[in-house]
Amino acid sequence: MVDWVVAALGASVLFGLINNLDSHLISRRMPGLRAFLLITCLVILVILQPFIFLFPVPVGVQSATMAAAIVSALVRAGAVIIMLFSFKSEEVVGVVPLVYTYPVFVALTAVPLLGESLNAWQWLAVLIVATAAILVALRPKNNGVGRWLGKNFPILVLAALLFAGADISGKYALQELDSFTLYWMSMLTLVILSLGFSLRPSVIRSLKTITRPRVTACLLFLNETLVVCAAVLSFWAMKNGPISLVSTILASRPVFVFITAIVLSRVFPGFVYWQSGGRALGYKFGATLAIIIGVAIIYLVDS
Repeated sequence: MVDWVVAALGASVLFGLINNLDSHLISRRMPGLRAFLLITCLVILVILQPFIFLFPVPVGVQSATMAAAIVSALVRAGAVIIMLFSFKSEEVVGVVPLVYTYPVFVALTAVPLLGESLNAWQWLAVLIVATAAILVALRPKNNGVGRWLGKNFPILVLAALLFAGADISGKYALQELDSFTLYWMSMLTLVILSLGFSLRPSVIRSLKTITRPRVTACLLFLNETLVVCAAVLSFWAMKNGPISLVSTILASRPVFVFITAIVLSRVFPGFVYWQSGGRALGYKFGATLAIIIGVAIIYLVDS
C-alpha cells in the first residue's frame, strides 16, 4: 500500500507540472480564462463519469458529513478559480507560493477556535512564512524598487484562506466518505461554478480564434489527466494521514512549480509567463524555500 507521505509528495510534484500547464494554456493558447474553463469543464465531465458510477455517496451518511463535503468542494473550487484567474496576468512562480501559505492560516485559526497553542518556534515560523510570502508577492522594477502584485495580492490571500478551509472541512468529510467520492464531488462542483462563469455565447465564439487547436486539445487532455492523478493522491493522503502534516507536504508545491517552470522555460522558451530576471528568480527561490521551511516548523516542532 502506498504510504500517505509518498502520496502527498507525489501530488505536489504533479501539481507543480499542472500549474505550469495551466499558466501556459491560459496565457499563451486560450483566448481567455473563461474559454479555458469552458473547455476544461467538458474534459472533466467526461473523466468524472466512471468515478461517479463506481464511488457513489454511501447510503446513510450523516448530514454533517455531507455538509462538510459540500463546503470543502465549494471553497476549494473558489480557490482554484482565483488561482487560475491570477495566472492570466502574473508569474506562476509568484502566484503559487503565496497561495500555498494556507497551512499557516490553519495554524492561526486553530489557536482561537480549537484551543491549540503554538510555541516560540512555531510563532517564529509564522513570521518566516509571512515575510517570505511578501517577498514572493513583490515584483522588482528595473530600478530595483519592488512593487506589489497589484490587485491580485488580496485575492490570492483569499485563495489561501479558502484552501485552508477546504482541507479542514474535507478531512472531516473523509471520516465517512471515500477519497474518490470526495474527488468527484469537488471536481463536479468546480465544473458547475466554472460553467456558470464561462458558458457565454461570446466565449463559445472566441474558441474559433485558438491557434493550433489539436496541440491545445492534447495539452488540455494531458493536464486534466494529471489533475485526476494528483487530486486522488492528495485526497487519499488526507484520508489516511494527519491533515496538518499532509497540508505541510502539499505546501511543497511551490518548489516543484519553480523547478518545473525553469525546466520548461529552458526546453521550450516562452512556454510559461515570465517577467523576472535571474536576480529576481534567485530571491523567489529563496523565499519559496523559506515558506516550505516555515510551514514545516509549524507542524513538526512539538508544542
